[in-house]
Amino acid sequence: MTRHHPNNVRSKNQKNILYEFSSLQNEMTVEEARGFDAILILGGGAPTSLSAPPVYVQNRCDAAVKVAEIAANGADDWSEEGVARVIPNILCLSAGTAHVPQAMSLDGLPIWEATASAAYILERYPNFPEEKIFAETTSYDTISNAFFARTSHTDVAGWRNILIVTSQFHMDRTKAIFDWIFQAPGLDGIMPKSLYRLSYLATENIGLSDEALLSRMEHEKKGAASVKRLSVQYPSLKDIWLFLVSKHDFYSASKLVAKTKKANATPLNGINSV
Repeated sequence: MTRHHPNNVRSKNQKNILYEFSSLQNEMTVEEARGFDAILILGGGAPTSLSAPPVYVQNRCDAAVKVAEIAANGADDWSEEGVARVIPNILCLSAGTAHVPQAMSLDGLPIWEATASAAYILERYPNFPEEKIFAETTSYDTISNAFFARTSHTDVAGWRNILIVTSQFHMDRTKAIFDWIFQAPGLDGIMPKSLYRLSYLATENIGLSDEALLSRMEHEKKGAASVKRLSVQYPSLKDIWLFLVSKHDFYSASKLVAKTKKANATPLNGINSV
């Protein structure tokens, strides 16, 4: 397992450790696993059913549970108070993917990507305590993943030692975004660098065709340059909020109205959608 940090020197206070899932079992210690307050799982693509997120997202979920297994240290019953207390919380991220149709349940309501990730874990790993899994259902891309994870969950819950899980193809941009947003000064102007310790866990690029993977990697490469520019232009948490509500297609009121008007201008079976 590779832990990337300056000068390849590891210390107890080292931030931004990058774990590789392929060697996780042999390299992550019980102490390290128990040290995480929460594991954040990034979504990415509409589920095909309630408990069936894309395969590469399932892989991220499996990796998060593996960390919990290391923390449990061989215990059979994770519901026992002593075991549940040392297992990190899991926060599944994402309402959906921008510009991708939302999966819908039979009651006409969306199946959020975070809901599908949580359902996958609870169905595949019935030993995992329900009270330790959470869903963030507001974000539609990686920037909003980080923003709403922090503002709606980690800031409020007091989770400070965080492990962020995503695929290898998505890791570089994810790390740049989470480092930017979780280090951004809050409304009080205080820099949270001393508050947050972020580590990262990269999972293998499975569940994508070679063509799809190349397309994703090209998208990530283009997005990395944009993140670098945005992090300079919007340095504080309030700046990032202003960016979202004024510039982002899914959080600017005027953009949402314009988008819906455009969609409703196309008749569906002779009747405008509502």
